[in-house]
Amino acid sequence: MSLFSYIKAFRQVYKEIQVQRRYNQSFLLPYLQTLETKYQGQFAPEQKHRIEKYYGLFITSFLCSSYKRLYGTALTSAERKRATLFGILTPVGDDLFDTDQLDNESIRAITFNPETYNATTFSSKVAKEIQAFLLANVPHKAAYIQASANVLDIQMATDAQKSPTISTTELEHITYTKGAASVIIYHQCLDMAADLPMQQALFYIGSLYQLGNDIFDVYKDVRDNIYTLVNTCKNVTELKQQFLQRVREQNGAIMALPCSQQNKKAFCIVMNTINARSIVALNQFIALQQKNNGSINWWQLSRKDMIVDMEKPLNILRWLYYIWKLPKLLPA
Repeated sequence: MSLFSYIKAFRQVYKEIQVQRRYNQSFLLPYLQTLETKYQGQFAPEQKHRIEKYYGLFITSFLCSSYKRLYGTALTSAERKRATLFGILTPVGDDLFDTDQLDNESIRAITFNPETYNATTFSSKVAKEIQAFLLANVPHKAAYIQASANVLDIQMATDAQKSPTISTTELEHITYTKGAASVIIYHQCLDMAADLPMQQALFYIGSLYQLGNDIFDVYKDVRDNIYTLVNTCKNVTELKQQFLQRVREQNGAIMALPCSQQNKKAFCIVMNTINARSIVALNQFIALQQKNNGSINWWQLSRKDMIVDMEKPLNILRWLYYIWKLPKLLPA
């Protein structure tokens, strides 16, 4: 992969971010205000920030647009609207579990039969409206429903992460499946549903992203007594090697897709920008473990030890180095 291919890939992402920012100003932000007025509630400031800056901006411009560029096309206006709406649904869906504490049957009703569900909370009313719209408008309804079921099932399974006796095997299943389900459902909002080879590539992409989230959330998870592959690992070097092996498998799955070589290389570059951050963080934790004579007890570490500042100039340089390196890793 040449330097030009990296520059071109990032120029495309930058342009798409600008397009989505304008769309958020014209559609997303006014729609959030409409929902608050209509249902007499409010999005929490932190939640609204995440919708505007992450789910409604980053996911659509970074993930969904990359899917389309891989296929040699661009997001249509209808696809952009569906992806942006799902960007609202994602954090609101978390509220159904964490804040509203709805029972499983209520959440399943909102997911599969929203038009008949009697919503009583602000979050459930918002989720009902958006899910009803998506079910009525996604071109591949069966694929979207299956993806919704997968997201719901694995979200319910995460309750097991509250147990200190959870096994590594179960943590791997939850982590990798949760990440995969999250990125696959965004694809199933688009005009073309992901086929099996694409779903295989997305499984690796999503599993690495979820593991990356756990790497950067290690302090929060320790504080909340949520057990993950990160805060239960005893050897961070081994965790890094496992992470790199999954990167190789991800890249191999991407390069095996029936798309143009140029598009696959660009897609591989963009998908690995998040993984590059994770390697920078893992290297920090490896140095910490070495400093502690090879042992690491996450519950005895300070917040400073577990926070990775990616705004430090040296970490930015390290991140850029791994952005250059990771897309070139392939299975042996």
